[in-house]
Amino acid sequence: MERKLYIGFLRMTAAAVTAALILTLLLPVRAAAVTFTPNFTVASEAAVLINMDKDMVIYEKNPTKKMYPASLTKIMTAIVVLDHVQDLDNTKYEAPLVVFDELYGTGASVVGFARGEVITATDLMYSLLMYSACESAGILAYHVGGNSIPNFVDMMNQKAEEIGCIGTHFVNPHGLYDDEQYTNAHDMALIAKYAVDNYPKFVEIATTTEYTLHATNYNSEGWVTIHHTNAMTQKGSFYYEPVRGLKTGTLDEAGRCLATLASRDGNNYLLVTLNAPMYNEDGSKSNAQYTDHQNIYEWAFNNFSYEKILSSTDEITEIPVKLGENAEYVLLVPAEDFYTIWPQTLDTSDLKKEIDIKSYVDADGAVMAPVEKGDVLGRYTLSLSGETLCTVDLVAKESVSMSQLEYNIMKAKAFVGSFWFKAAVAAAGVLIAAYVAVYAAATSKRRRKIKKVSSKGKRRL
Repeated sequence: MERKLYIGFLRMTAAAVTAALILTLLLPVRAAAVTFTPNFTVASEAAVLINMDKDMVIYEKNPTKKMYPASLTKIMTAIVVLDHVQDLDNTKYEAPLVVFDELYGTGASVVGFARGEVITATDLMYSLLMYSACESAGILAYHVGGNSIPNFVDMMNQKAEEIGCIGTHFVNPHGLYDDEQYTNAHDMALIAKYAVDNYPKFVEIATTTEYTLHATNYNSEGWVTIHHTNAMTQKGSFYYEPVRGLKTGTLDEAGRCLATLASRDGNNYLLVTLNAPMYNEDGSKSNAQYTDHQNIYEWAFNNFSYEKILSSTDEITEIPVKLGENAEYVLLVPAEDFYTIWPQTLDTSDLKKEIDIKSYVDADGAVMAPVEKGDVLGRYTLSLSGETLCTVDLVAKESVSMSQLEYNIMKAKAFVGSFWFKAAVAAAGVLIAAYVAVYAAATSKRRRKIKKVSSKGKRRL
């Protein structure tokens, strides 16, 4: 019974620890991850690089610093539209006056649609994402929002919250400056990744380099051909073959912002940079955002690979086993292999290793037999420079059966040291003492009687 209670206690403790870990994973917090720093300067004030194959952040710079999104806002505009418009080709919207009133005199980027023009949702989306047309953002927002741009903006904020953004707030669908419209590199990367992962149509549109707008009621001959505003996708000085899309953004208050995808040799990345400088030191126009993207991508492609960091056969530690049959210890190994994106220049021996078995062992630092192969008996954490790389269960490498002889000896020792044994000994002692006392009294009485009889006999003589 004591053995069963002991094992039950260990299992309850392990279950409680597991439940706590699951609860931690469910909380809306940003999990720590190992990120790496390139050996060059990144001009953009903030950046986040994600390996899309493994959903891992590889590089960060000021990821949670408050920034302005500029036209990267239009990524969220496109997400909300795609949530509510199922057939872009057969959906047409008339451009309302309110859209142009809002943009008048702002110098906003426009493709050239006019009030009263009827345009397909498809063309509005292409001009929105490829050409960064602010009137297209307004037209889409007005109609999808139920003839209300403010209502559409509420939908944008609700979606941002749903995605998990905690430092983002929108007040318009096009990205023109407003002090209350802000984001950060982490949130914007989250939004861009969400769009790529969930909307094939978004990827199709946002990575198109050239598109011809269709005829409208104002342009029966067809519209102009537009090109993507990301110069890295066009043949020229900034062309970089691995890059596709996604969205550019430029404002004096936001600097030069850029979100792109890049692929090479089966490796796929997403990069968001915010607030690259508008001008060089000599006053000339800066294109540092393009330099940043090419440099960061080349660094990732040339230096990182998918590697096994931890094997399920690695013997990590051992712990004592009580009552083990021909085994005083059990070896602990990782419950599973662990792979991750890892720089080829960094030795995994540099990782800090932490073993936690406190919740799984008794006060003597041991476990009680029997132990089954695969039983969870610890946790193993690898970290680098204070950032957690992984935490995995440690499990018994082999089974250890219980020694019946040692179990019986333990039970005997436990009984000898128990309260009831001590009480029985004490009771026996009292009984013996009482018996001795009674015996002594009876013996004394008999002796007195014999002596008395002897004395009477002598008097008769």
